[in-house]
Amino acid sequence: MNPYLVPGLILVVVVTVGIGAYGLRFARTTSDFLVASRAVSPSWNAAAISGEYLSAASFLGVAGLILRYGVDVLWYPVGFAAGYLALLLFVAAPLRRSGAFTLPDFCQVRLRSTALRRLASVFVVFIGCLYLVPQLQGAGLTFTTVTGGSYVWGALLVGVVVTATWRSAGCGRSPSCRRSSTG
Repeated sequence: MNPYLVPGLILVVVVTVGIGAYGLRFARTTSDFLVASRAVSPSWNAAAISGEYLSAASFLGVAGLILRYGVDVLWYPVGFAAGYLALLLFVAAPLRRSGAFTLPDFCQVRLRSTALRRLASVFVVFIGCLYLVPQLQGAGLTFTTVTGGSYVWGALLVGVVVTATWRSAGCGRSPSCRRSSTG
C-alpha cells in the first residue's frame, strides 16, 4: 500500500470539513443556507448544478461499477444525463419562479396541497436513497481496490465523512435541520 494514501485521504477530509465550517459563517437564515440568499449569479448557479451532476455518484459510482462489472454498466451515465435534462426542464425553472426552496414546498405553495407535499417528501427521501446507493457502492469498491480493505468499511467511512461534512457545513443553521436533529 502507498504510504501517502492514508495521510492524503485524511488531508482531503480535513480540508473538505474545514471549507464547510468556513462557509457556515455566511449562513444565517434558511434562505442563506439553501439558496445563498438568492445572490448567486446564473453562471455560478449553472456551475453549482454542473458540479452536483458531476458528483460522487457520477465519478465514484460509475467508475466503481465499471471497475467491478466492466463496460456493461455504461448505461448508468445515460440515465444520469436524462435525469439531469429532466431536472433542468421540469424542476429547476418552475421551482425558482415560485420562490420555494424544495420540491415539497413547491407542491404546497403552487398546488396548495399538504397531501401532495407529504407525497413529494416521500419521493424526495426515496430518490435520495437511490442516489446514495451508487455513491456508497462505488466508495466501497474504490476503497477495496485502493487499500485492499473491506468493502463495508469503505462505504461506512464515506457515509461518516459525508455526515460530518453536512453537519459542519451548516445544517444546524437551517430550522428544518434543527427540528430533525433535535427530535
